[in-house]
Amino acid sequence: MHVCHCQRSFGSQAGLMQHQTDKHGSTTPLNNANLQPTPPNPRANVRGRRSPREARMWRGLRSPVPAQIIDPAVLEPSAIPVSSTTPPELVCSYNWQGSAGFHVPGHAPVWQDLALPVTLPKDNRSTSARVPAWQISQYPFQQVFQAAEFMSPGFRFSDVDVVVTRNSLRKLLDLCARRSQQSFRVTVSVVHGTLFVEQYDSAFMAFQSAGWGHSFERAFTAFPPGLEASTSHDRFLRYAIGGLNCIVGFEVDACYRERNGNGSGDGATVDDALKTMRAGMYALALGNHLAPQAASPSGITAKERTMPQSTAAEIKSSGGKSRTGISAYLPQLWFGRTPWLIVGSHNEGTVTQIRITNVEDSFARWEADHQGELRRLAALLAELRDAVERHGGRGCAAIYDKDAGTRVVAVHPLAQGVAAIPVDVRGRFWD
Repeated sequence: MHVCHCQRSFGSQAGLMQHQTDKHGSTTPLNNANLQPTPPNPRANVRGRRSPREARMWRGLRSPVPAQIIDPAVLEPSAIPVSSTTPPELVCSYNWQGSAGFHVPGHAPVWQDLALPVTLPKDNRSTSARVPAWQISQYPFQQVFQAAEFMSPGFRFSDVDVVVTRNSLRKLLDLCARRSQQSFRVTVSVVHGTLFVEQYDSAFMAFQSAGWGHSFERAFTAFPPGLEASTSHDRFLRYAIGGLNCIVGFEVDACYRERNGNGSGDGATVDDALKTMRAGMYALALGNHLAPQAASPSGITAKERTMPQSTAAEIKSSGGKSRTGISAYLPQLWFGRTPWLIVGSHNEGTVTQIRITNVEDSFARWEADHQGELRRLAALLAELRDAVERHGGRGCAAIYDKDAGTRVVAVHPLAQGVAAIPVDVRGRFWD
């Protein structure tokens, strides 16, 4: 059964397409070979009315008929292996401070060794829903360019193929691997050959269940002096996915420095590192930019004040007798090149054990086991870029609808053009 957005049903795809052509005029898909049935009406879910979040996926489209359907299963995987062997390059980092803007360079909250057991308060509703940091600005990636202008003077995006968040990459990877997941939408646009993939959600991000995860992070980490008002630490790394030169952004939960047998840190202490960082930390307001030659009063460069990627840590909590294996976290850790995993075991909020693991050695095995889907991910990103470029680079919505019955991405041009970055930025960061 093929269902149109107007809720009419057709016994064949040909009948559905003729009906849509009669309604909307001659809309020719960009890739007829991969054409699939149009996603069903968001208000006509056979299992009941769609949630507000699912209904939002269909807002602002120029037409309910997709301009192109991309089926990852039929794409030719990238011929270039996907590997994490080459160390990533840090492009920029910053700490969000709500309406006050953000600090550059940023620093994650520092892990605190506390005596166990520790009893945590349960997360309340206010910490179970939050506004995504990237929605504070009209341009979701604007702060990346402002921070890069200070931290990496002279950096250009001319040879960058994709700018994307870790969250979006994980969703697209699951689609390539044909793993079960929720419906999602990303906004895609192209600037001078660079594909921008933006997360899309116009409301608060609600967490699936109330527990102790946020309380665990707050109790065992602390932002350094001068950054106490921070809500998160974000960083963007450059590395290759197949033949694509990508810049990947993500949030870091904590800064963890391994201690040696004498109980001392590796080289300079955390306190020393934070003092150095504060010597030249700058606050930025959205819409402003620093001159490329900006330097700190101490003369220390931005790179010297930056938290090393080797100290980045992901924090998880595990309740009751359940114990999730490291493999479940590896996709998130791999895309963020995050070497440390910290898992706190608790019983109804009382933390009794902390496991700290360096997972970097697991990256090579994980990428080898998932090489096929990673190469297909590279092909999907390239195909999305081509699809948007056929529309002059203007903003499109790329939608996966789990209720459509097919594991494909529908590319819809948006009714109103969206820009990933301000016009003035384009001239400063592309040759």
